[in-house]
Amino acid sequence: MKAAVYHQAGDPDVFRYEDVADPVPTDDEILIRVEAISIEGGDLVGRRDLTPGENEVPGYAAAGEIVQLGKNVKGFAVGQKVTTFNWKGSHAELRAAPASNCFAIPDGLDIGVASTIPVGPGTAAWALHLANLQPGQTVLVLGAAGGVGLATVQLAARMGARVIGTGTKQESLDRIREYGLDDGIVVGEQPVSEQVRALLGGNEVDVIIDTIGGPALVDALSVLKDGGNAVLIGVFGGRSTMINAGDLLKHRKTVIGCLLGPDMGKEIPRRLITDLFEMAKNGDLRVPIDATFCLSDAAAAHRRAEVRGRIGRVLMTA
Repeated sequence: MKAAVYHQAGDPDVFRYEDVADPVPTDDEILIRVEAISIEGGDLVGRRDLTPGENEVPGYAAAGEIVQLGKNVKGFAVGQKVTTFNWKGSHAELRAAPASNCFAIPDGLDIGVASTIPVGPGTAAWALHLANLQPGQTVLVLGAAGGVGLATVQLAARMGARVIGTGTKQESLDRIREYGLDDGIVVGEQPVSEQVRALLGGNEVDVIIDTIGGPALVDALSVLKDGGNAVLIGVFGGRSTMINAGDLLKHRKTVIGCLLGPDMGKEIPRRLITDLFEMAKNGDLRVPIDATFCLSDAAAAHRRAEVRGRIGRVLMTA
């Protein structure tokens, strides 16, 4: 089969379109013929920072048609359309994934949109669950224009929260208002914490959902209420971040690491994700598509996915 692979970490130009061996599903896996690939934040971080293993195909999320079932797999059928998650293998014509991380696509839902749901919106739903966001509370979303951020804005607004989001461009934040954003804060003009205090009159944020990490998290924690929860999703700002432990202790703040992949097959995350498919089908969750590329043009697709301030997901088709 053909796949988009790289042999050393780096910028998008490290990609090569090559022939690689077909994946062989284990007894608990599903093999699909890939139709749509969603480029996730983890794909970008991995390509930039991590050298792949020998003969390893990158990529988290892909949707397509089942062509083979492992002998232990129940509840799926050959020919069925599903979307899948695994830590590798999406950037290819075929991919294998654990059945526990596969989801049937409802009739009438676009397969490209479906490919985006488990990782992006799924992470947003899981993060809000971990944060215990309640109606009437205020949530600060760091990186509101990204795939996780935009879904978080929508889900938090539906829960009755006041939603504040950060972004690099005012025009992007203005566009996000139609998805439920109440207040937009442009990063770089002055510290986000100062802008939040000016907006709210003090440290009034109940929940932080952070898709950025690094200094952005440290700054945002200063406006988190006593007893508030911050959920860390992204590490674009750096993997090693110094947090004031004394401040966390004194003000009873909690920082929660949210990595959905290891929990995706568990009961609550799986239920949350399954609900998102129906929401997307019914128009209650909107997943805009920014651009679509061929798998053979993975470098261009990754370059587009790294553009800051854009709205919508970047897809590839195999």
